Amino acid sequence: MPFGKYDVDYEQRLDMDRLRAYRVMRTHQAMESFEMDGFLTFNADSIRYVTSAYVTTPMRPIELQGAFISRTGDPYFFGGGTPAEERKRMPWMKGNVFPSRGTAMPGTGSHDPVVEAWVDTVLKILAEEGLPAKTIGIESSCMSYFTDAFARKGVKCVFARPMIMQARSIKNIDEINIMKLTCANAEKAFARIQEFIKPGVRECDIVGVGINALYEEGCDHTEDLVCMSGPHTYPYNWTFTDRMVRPGDLIYIDVDGASYLGYKSCYYRTFSCGKTTPEQDECFNQCIEMMDNALKVVKPGNTIYQMLDQFPEPSFWGRESWNEVDALAMAHGLGLGLHELPHATRTVQKISQAPDIEFQPGHVMAIETYAGSEKGNFGVRHEDMFVVTEDGYELISKWPRNHITECFV
Repeated sequence: MPFGKYDVDYEQRLDMDRLRAYRVMRTHQAMESFEMDGFLTFNADSIRYVTSAYVTTPMRPIELQGAFISRTGDPYFFGGGTPAEERKRMPWMKGNVFPSRGTAMPGTGSHDPVVEAWVDTVLKILAEEGLPAKTIGIESSCMSYFTDAFARKGVKCVFARPMIMQARSIKNIDEINIMKLTCANAEKAFARIQEFIKPGVRECDIVGVGINALYEEGCDHTEDLVCMSGPHTYPYNWTFTDRMVRPGDLIYIDVDGASYLGYKSCYYRTFSCGKTTPEQDECFNQCIEMMDNALKVVKPGNTIYQMLDQFPEPSFWGRESWNEVDALAMAHGLGLGLHELPHATRTVQKISQAPDIEFQPGHVMAIETYAGSEKGNFGVRHEDMFVVTEDGYELISKWPRNHITECFV
């Protein structure tokens, strides 16, 4: 990533038209594979994928705004603060920006007028495009309402999440470059945190410093950072409290869900308040060994199950089952969602026995590992982000990974 963030006239940086066209193409291809005639979504990440419309955080749970696309047609967006103004600001939508039909969530069922309005809108678009209306994919918490309402029109509904997650799983060059910028934002947050950590600061203070740095760099949303210190680092946990950091503490931090142009980070590093001890360094080395063993497998043709086979058994963490330690050695896709395909955990492999997935160029993923000491009452968490390339992988997380980051020294 040799360029900055902002548009300039002297070099090509992100190509937003190429990005949008690629995402629509991938959606069309996935719909064809899943034999869907149309796709109606109320999921904010999927809406952004299909239309590039940004659904603000408070509007996401109520599912007021939606998007629709046919198997071969242009996308439609229903929502926005003032749809007529959104139409002007989104010329790539070719005028296909309209007021929302409403939210089905407070409704009474499939006969609710709001549900029927969405159904009629979808069928009208398909008729105008001269396309059949046999199977519609739906992504909504009110799935049963839409299933029954479409069935009365002779149309079958299916759950669309597997389809759109397949579409989103392979990133193009622009998505990959945005993910690199997302990592750079996280690294600015780590740098601020490194300067800030000293005895007396609280976990919640550290989270505030990190989030401030992220928003300075134009993040459009972030989850609360994970920040666990001292005895909170063993056994493993993910949250933050008002605990004060003390000399000798380890602090692991995850810049998780920090969204830049919609694309999310998931990026752990461990810090120390003062010099580390040999015992702490040994835990760190165990984390890196697990990480590197897993990364050795990452290349096209190999699979996520081959990667999982590189992790130790639950007894390494003093447990008996993978249900107890699934989060301590895992991998997952990243993109507009914090957890996308491929998703790689031992419970998926050993218990649900979901189909194995081959690594493909364009997969963007994170691997997370953890090692702790019951005797020392501390733990180390590490996470790297990478993109699968034609002949292996490229680490896109650049914060130093050869040692715990020491602060207050």
